[in-house]
Amino acid sequence: MKVFLLLTMVLAILLYLPLNRQTPKYRLNLPLDNHIPLIPWTVWVYIFYYILLPASILFLWNSRFAIPFLVSQIVGTAISSFLWKVFPNGVTRPIIKQQSNRGLRLLGLIYRHDQDCNGLPSGHVLHSFISCYYLAQLFPQIWTLFYIILMAISFSTLTTKQHYFLDMISTLIITPPIIELSSIIHL
Repeated sequence: MKVFLLLTMVLAILLYLPLNRQTPKYRLNLPLDNHIPLIPWTVWVYIFYYILLPASILFLWNSRFAIPFLVSQIVGTAISSFLWKVFPNGVTRPIIKQQSNRGLRLLGLIYRHDQDCNGLPSGHVLHSFISCYYLAQLFPQIWTLFYIILMAISFSTLTTKQHYFLDMISTLIITPPIIELSSIIHL
């Protein structure tokens, strides 16, 4: 069962690739977004997501949280994919002229390969929230660490100009009901 759910989760997440190639019809930027600076070094926090998700799978795999975690990731990704398809929205990114350090070079690489569609909801925030939620359930003695990781990744989506504030905050708001819905589904 877990292997099937894991494969389903991976396939669901891979839907991001074709959906990200859409042309965005909407930009959900607020005046606040103009005041959030591009902070290139936060790209390292942003890419920590790519370590967090697989690490979560490894840590949770033999726990009682494995199936709820996988179901939550699948449901969250399915809802996100549906929203991205029917409400294609994106983020206008800054042009990086000087790639003078590793952070800027990595950010430039991300901008070149990650199209600007799929702003709301943020997959980074959604998957990180679900991962951190279940890791905090598994390791309650260090729950604050997972909260800090979630907040760091969430804010890095803003400071790397990968998302707007509304993308981030909306995803933080919709993820708890997704986790709750997933717990009902897998019972």
